Amino acid sequence: MTKRETFTLLALIAVYYEQFDFDQKKVDSWHQVLKEHHIDQLKNNLIRHVSSSPYPPKISDLIRKPETGARVIPNVEETTYIITHSWMPASEEVVQAELVKIREILGIERGVAQ
Repeated sequence: MTKRETFTLLALIAVYYEQFDFDQKKVDSWHQVLKEHHIDQLKNNLIRHVSSSPYPPKISDLIRKPETGARVIPNVEETTYIITHSWMPASEEVVQAELVKIREILGIERGVAQ
């Protein structure tokens, strides 16, 4: 990404968000971080941000990774599928073993009121 493209991106942000101001220092600073990224992807992320937020984006909002992988939060349908098809409750033996560990950590003797 060139510095001119960084300027263009910041100017586009200023069009969408009236409160967003920038100067040469901001162009230089943003370019330092964004120079390794492609302008088209940043513009797409900006459009996505504009449609969902009333606040100007931060750099991290524009360079976010695609929503794939382990950090994605499943939606309702995916959660229902996971719970009904792949989630197995712990066996009684495992539950009892974990309860023993918890009682040891807390210093509780079973059946003794304190």
